[in-house]
Amino acid sequence: MIEAAVAGANALTRRWAGTVGSGDSVAVSGAGVWPLLAYLAPAADGAGGDELAAAIGLPAADATEAASALVGLLGSAPGLRAAIGAWVHPRLQLRAQWRDSLPPGSVGVLGDPALLDAWVREQTGGLLDKLPITVDAETLLVLASALVARTRWIQPFDDGMLVATTGPWSGRRLAGLHRTTAERDLLAVYETPAGPVTVLTVEGADGIDVDVAIGVPEAPAAAVISAAIDAPAAVPARRGSQLAEGDTAPGVTVDLGWAYDDSPRLLVSLPRFTVTSSHDLLAHAEVFGLLTVSDLSTQRLSGVSDFPLGVGAAAQDLTASFTADGFEAAVVTAFGMRAGSAPPSGRPLQVRLLLDRPFAFVARHRPSGLVLVAGWVAQGEPAAG
Repeated sequence: MIEAAVAGANALTRRWAGTVGSGDSVAVSGAGVWPLLAYLAPAADGAGGDELAAAIGLPAADATEAASALVGLLGSAPGLRAAIGAWVHPRLQLRAQWRDSLPPGSVGVLGDPALLDAWVREQTGGLLDKLPITVDAETLLVLASALVARTRWIQPFDDGMLVATTGPWSGRRLAGLHRTTAERDLLAVYETPAGPVTVLTVEGADGIDVDVAIGVPEAPAAAVISAAIDAPAAVPARRGSQLAEGDTAPGVTVDLGWAYDDSPRLLVSLPRFTVTSSHDLLAHAEVFGLLTVSDLSTQRLSGVSDFPLGVGAAAQDLTASFTADGFEAAVVTAFGMRAGSAPPSGRPLQVRLLLDRPFAFVARHRPSGLVLVAGWVAQGEPAAG
């Protein structure tokens, strides 16, 4: 069942990413929304249930088991933390079957909204500080999920400076991250309908990888994000070790450098970034299967309660940070290394990846393939000073 849940959540992220524009930095997490939709799907009536089942990619009869499997994975895997919370108004009586479908201990009484905000801070370690919807006197039920992914790079980057000479970031001084490795096949080039896309996999120590991807300058953000999401299942046109002197690809040049030996290497430079996003899910209700269940004129969720219910608000807040040490790391540590004083004589083949214009990123749970967060970096972090 976990394979079906992962496939459904990834498909939701891909569809959602298809709505992303190229103008601003943005991040989305279908993995954060998918369990909530799956818990609601068996409880929805008629067309509402059909729409939710289509959104999660599973029959409603399988949705609860799949949601529990995904929440279990997210709550137990190294580097990940997840929780489901439900808060019920004292005058609303839930159906026992639906209440029991939620994780044990996840249902509470809806009262002071500050307590829900405190739950958000507790579950995210302070990365987010409040619920993304407004709880008022008319709110009868809140269903929420929290997801945190943290990892440290197996090979850290060095902090430095990055100054683009062309493109939309030309002349800007950015907080650069730089790394050299012999593992050229961490980089691959894929052919897509929007043109070639270069994808670099940055490996984390906790089974979490972050892929950064750059297309041709005119490629839409949605197309580049989609290519990064699909990369593990696709066959690359060229891997880093297959690139020869003079070859090019988006963000990539290949030449001969100077070093103390002739071992080929991969040189990576990109800006440090933090992306924060707030989304009104009802603005794209069709993506999430929420069109019918957000119509408050009739009973839409009879499996939740005898009392007429509908989804009056649905939102997501997200923050994602890529630093020298890891993904969503709170502390930045820089390593400086220096070679000896003997003059270099080797001429190694150098595959250079320079992300000096907008690019995509995808954070993924390596063992399951679950996409945790996907996004677009329209602006890198400015350099200090």
